[in-house]
Amino acid sequence: MKDRFLGDGWLHEEGGGQERSSGFIALGEIAGTLDGELTNYLPTITSHLRDTIAPRRGRPSLEALACVGNIAKAMGQTMERHVRGLLDSTFSSGLYLTLVEALEQITESNPPLLPTIQNRLLKCISTILSRSHHSMPRLSAFVSQGNITMVTPQVPKLSGSALVQISLRTLARFNFEGHDLPVFAREFVVVYLEDDDRATRKDAALCCCKLLANSLSVISSTQFCLSRINCASGKRRRRLVEEV
Repeated sequence: MKDRFLGDGWLHEEGGGQERSSGFIALGEIAGTLDGELTNYLPTITSHLRDTIAPRRGRPSLEALACVGNIAKAMGQTMERHVRGLLDSTFSSGLYLTLVEALEQITESNPPLLPTIQNRLLKCISTILSRSHHSMPRLSAFVSQGNITMVTPQVPKLSGSALVQISLRTLARFNFEGHDLPVFAREFVVVYLEDDDRATRKDAALCCCKLLANSLSVISSTQFCLSRINCASGKRRRRLVEEV
């Protein structure tokens, strides 16, 4: 089986999309056992992943998205430049739970990619939340702070409460460390606390609570560090006075 997936013949076998989907699932599952043997095949695999994630016709392959995350997890930073080349295709496919899970695997195994992925994911979420609420995109205030820098992504074909709920859950669970998310929540999330859909209201409330808790945790940690610094500085000043 290993020899089969170290080549790209399986991508062209009879069975079309179903065969390729099964191949991507299997490749992602065995990536961790291949170690360095997969390295030489990454350019070819990446090319096929790009074409399958963002096909010219039809829907994107969630199996290919999952495969990207699994390979990134298995290969670590060896996969970084290949993942960078897949980001445009990855985000053009729309927001799915599979995408979020893949991005979590990617950022955990490739920390240098975290800021870029954070920015793109926040921009995608803000676009969904602002347009889903039948309002003009309200990106200027948040963007002006330097938190996000990229072009507006393609709006996913999915719509409605399900897409809003995925956005809210993603905002609550993904690692957005370094971003002022309470400000983001005030601009894009609070309005959903009065949504007609009960599940959406619940997700909005949980999202706001999570973001606020994270923000308070950061503030508490900062104050604790400053307190220790001030205490240490006070002790040094006292010793200096005593010596004088």
